[in-house]
Amino acid sequence: MEKADNNDYGQERIRQLLSGVPFFNEIFRDDAGQFYLLESNTRLWLAGSGDEVIRAGDVDSALYFLLRGQLEVLDDAHGQPPRYYVSPGEVFGTLSMLLGTPRSADIRVSENSREAVIASLDFNDFSEDDSPYTLATRLAFYHMIVHHIRWTLEVKRMAEPDHELVQSMRKLPVFNGEKGSEEELEALRIQAQGLAELLCRWNEEGQGNTGALQLT
Repeated sequence: MEKADNNDYGQERIRQLLSGVPFFNEIFRDDAGQFYLLESNTRLWLAGSGDEVIRAGDVDSALYFLLRGQLEVLDDAHGQPPRYYVSPGEVFGTLSMLLGTPRSADIRVSENSREAVIASLDFNDFSEDDSPYTLATRLAFYHMIVHHIRWTLEVKRMAEPDHELVQSMRKLPVFNGEKGSEEELEALRIQAQGLAELLCRWNEEGQGNTGALQLT
């Protein structure tokens, strides 16, 4: 995967690609200035058919969005079918980003895709106290992460309703305080961390099941 020169795409084309991601659409709708800041901090990556996008064991603080193409998340065992596919508009890389752990799987561009266009944002820009983004933008970022992991856990729960970790899902705290506050942001950070740890546990128990839905 190689970094793309944003000038090769042009501003309108980049915005068209980013419009396929709900998070970017939300920020553009609510605060155009914050969207332009996000846009300037977004890195674009290009990868061709069959190219590796993420290698298991790598460590970085990026969150990725697939803008065009299709990706395959590969199983550890050689020759096994992909664990699952990543489609345009989807976010990936949440678990290792939140937990600071190595990437858990290899991800490559599907052979059915001529190329893939990927965007990335640095998690540190949203998690540190000197963030360049407003409280509203950081709240939207963490809401996206929490929703994404909760959805993944819900898929697992529906597939295994009697799994012992289902009870752990129900015990995770839900914020009931003032919306749009620093307290909500802190609650979302804690919630995202707890959800990520729970999903990691579930993934580890499900290793070897190629149908298990996972995040890297």
